[in-house]
Amino acid sequence: MLYKVLIVEDEVFMREGLKNLIDWKELGFEIVGEAEDGPSAFEFMKKMQVDVLISDIKIPLLSGLDLIEKVKREIKNPPEVIIISGYADFEYAKKAIQHGVVNYILKPIEEEELVETLQKVKSKLKKRELIKEGRSLFALERSFKESIENSNIKIENGIFVGIVYFKEMSNWLNFYLDERIENMLLRIKGGFEQLKKEGLMYEFSEIGDKYYVVAASEENIQEAYQKLKKMIDFATEIVFAFSRKITKWAQFFDAIYEAAYSLNFALFYNQMGITFYSNSLPNSKELLYSKEYDKRLILAIEENSQDIQKIVEEMMEDIRKGKYQLEFLMTYLSFVVVSISSYFSRMGLNLEDEIEYFSNLRLEFSNIEDIQKNLLKFCEGILNKFRQWRASLSNGIICELEKYIKENYNKNLTLKSVAQRFYINPVYLGQLFKKHYGMYFNSYLQKIRVEEAKKLLMSTNMKIYEISQAVGYNDTDYFIQCFTKLCNMTPNQFRKKCRKV
Repeated sequence: MLYKVLIVEDEVFMREGLKNLIDWKELGFEIVGEAEDGPSAFEFMKKMQVDVLISDIKIPLLSGLDLIEKVKREIKNPPEVIIISGYADFEYAKKAIQHGVVNYILKPIEEEELVETLQKVKSKLKKRELIKEGRSLFALERSFKESIENSNIKIENGIFVGIVYFKEMSNWLNFYLDERIENMLLRIKGGFEQLKKEGLMYEFSEIGDKYYVVAASEENIQEAYQKLKKMIDFATEIVFAFSRKITKWAQFFDAIYEAAYSLNFALFYNQMGITFYSNSLPNSKELLYSKEYDKRLILAIEENSQDIQKIVEEMMEDIRKGKYQLEFLMTYLSFVVVSISSYFSRMGLNLEDEIEYFSNLRLEFSNIEDIQKNLLKFCEGILNKFRQWRASLSNGIICELEKYIKENYNKNLTLKSVAQRFYINPVYLGQLFKKHYGMYFNSYLQKIRVEEAKKLLMSTNMKIYEISQAVGYNDTDYFIQCFTKLCNMTPNQFRKKCRKV
């Protein structure tokens, strides 16, 4: 998919020169509009979502800086901004930086500087996508829950969570005009709406280029697949990838993982149609499976460890010793690749490029060294994306964590349980808390609980042991100890002092 660019420049020859200076499509961009002045540019962005705004600082009716300010204030998803100018003025540059522009490029524009700037822009846009996808999964759970609760379906009777994927989607986005793409997407959405009306699907949500769905039975899934194929006749390669049946909402994110696993397994083997997680699982009891190399590699990637190469080398040594048949070896390697990619996909990482890369090589391995080299490349590619995701999403995760803890402080919360809830490595979560709050998780939780206890001490006549239990402490003595440590007085002393005042 190409990122959309709007050029704002009142000199025609400058616009033409900029358009022809580089190969925009090769860099992943397309120029979708041009404007001669600020108001025209703003009206254009109100009608079309633009990813990148390239504007001269001196344009008629509304200056480049004023345009940026107006866009950031009034456009829902404002673009990344590159300023161009014929003025090497420090004040202009300073104001542009304060407005968050990616770069301030002086005329005449050098090809190398523009390319480098666009690469920075692409990196920022990718990070923005990761944040959006990561947060969308939490919204997805809420949306599905509301839909199921408002229907006649009871989750206790079992539902399937799935991902519907149109394999040609990336080709459509790259090769068709905007009007045709819009029409195709509307037809797809209409198809899902029809399935909802017929009671075959109870909800669907679009995240990126995948459609997440809920269905009540395997029979409904089979019927929905056949009907969608007829309604969306321009799509010849459709994957319906589903989890096992779940019966409570606590299993929702596991179901998302299973659906992602099923999808990745299908893409790895180039299989279309319907697939379920249970059908994707290997059933071999070979030594390699018992070593759980996939889990060890996942942990190494999560902890940004130097052990990835060591683990892969150990795996290759076991393969050499076992002298496994090629068919088994390919199955095992696909299991490792799909397991790793599915684990990180549920966080919102888009790993289709990595899966496709490894899938294309799957039948071309000629020796163990070849496998080792490419498996390392695969893991390092995910590690790089995970680093970006972790850096970009830290603030978003902190907001969700803070909200979750403040809503559940009175429950049996531990660092491990919260980490599992948010699919974060506990070690990393502990580091994140220390970095953001200047204290460890337990200290933060104690602080929240004590603050809530203060409110109850001031506003109620509840007994100390009742307040202790109300804020999450089953041991009253331990509650008094924590309270005294933070407030330099016991709960009773605090209550007496407040009532005197």
